Amino acid sequence: MAKRVAVIGAGASGLTALKCCLDEGLQPTCFERSDDIGGLWRFQGREDSGDK
Repeated sequence: MAKRVAVIGAGASGLTALKCCLDEGLQPTCFERSDDIGGLWRFQGREDSGDK
């Protein structure tokens, strides 16, 4: 039976951790508070703040 691992966050580091766990035969579960994965890779500034 594979060991279970909890990964907190689905940003760049969390996604990398998930891949490494799978490569090692572990059973990872990811907990992400937002609806999207990718963290800062998916960052979109607010239109009214001037961020792009």
